[in-house]
Formats: sequence, structure tokens, C-alpha cells
Amino acid sequence: MSRPKQYDREEVLAKTTDLFWEKGYEATSMSDVAERTGINKYSIYNEFGAKEKLFLACMDYFLLNYCFVEAILAKEPLGLKNIEAFFEYKMCSYGSQANNGCLIFNSVIEKDILSEAANLKVNVFISKMKTLFSNCLNAAQERKEISNNKDCKALANYLSCFTFGFVNLGMKGISKEELRKVADFSLLVVKS
Repeated sequence: MSRPKQYDREEVLAKTTDLFWEKGYEATSMSDVAERTGINKYSIYNEFGAKEKLFLACMDYFLLNYCFVEAILAKEPLGLKNIEAFFEYKMCSYGSQANNGCLIFNSVIEKDILSEAANLKVNVFISKMKTLFSNCLNAAQERKEISNNKDCKALANYLSCFTFGFVNLGMKGISKEELRKVADFSLLVVKS
């Protein structure tokens, strides 16, 4: 008969997600995970499998609990207001203090060492973000918030790239005022 678990799976995922978020995939060892969670490595392997499977579970946990891209950008009615709200949320998330950015965007930097499954999660996330931006931009065009001459797909790609840079600026502890100036300038590109 197996012994009952002495830990909460969600709590382990929360602590391990924070660890991967802070250190990255490569720099996080299973010993680090055991130390952070207070659980022996055998129990971690038994519950989650190898480090790669644990990381995939943490990516899912992050997307479910920390990533509000869809909640903000898919809010009805679609339009520029959602894009502005998205960057406002990002400014509030960062502003004036250094932080860990976004686990998914941070994973882009480690793409060469990540598994195909992890890279697929990153690519699906980025593709979804582009689609959400594009949907907002198309709605903005329909409501005459932006010119009909704008290429919404190209603008969605631009905003996705901009978001990656914006997150990196936020990780460096740039002030909210500076982040606002950068976001406002980027939104001018969309509106003009």
C-alpha cells in the first residue's frame, strides 16, 4: 500500500513555477526544486516525472494563474481600449521595481535548450497573442478607431514584438513613467 502524499500538488507547482520564473529552465536543478518545495526529489519525480515534464506543468500553471493576456485582449467589445488596458496592466505589473518578467517570454531566450514541447507552448502563446491583437485591431478599424489603410496583421506582429521588449524593459526596473512613454509612443504608431 502506498503512503499518502505529504504535499499539495498546486502548492508545489506554484513554488516551482516561481523558481523557473526566477532562474530559468537551465539554471534550475531538481535539487533547487526539492529545496524550494521542501519535498524530496523522489516524490517530485514520482509526481511530475523528469525536469522537462515538471517545466511543462509549470508553464501550464503560469498560463492559467499569472497570464491575463486573453482576459484583457478578448474582452468585449474588442478594440483599441483592450490594447491600451493590456499595456496599462503591464505597466502596473512592472513599474519601478525589477521583477521576473514573463515565464513564457523568458523561455524564448532558452529556446535552443528547451524541448520541442516547451517551444511549442511558447509558439502557441505568441501566436494566440498575435491573434488577440489582430482581433482588437480589426474591431478598431471597423469602428473607425484606426485608419482602414492599416495592415492589422502587421500591426499585430509589431505589438507582439513590442510586448516582448516592453516586458524586458519592465524586468530592468524602469519607472512607470518611462514605461508609459514607451507604451504611448507605440500606441501612436497604431493610431496614426
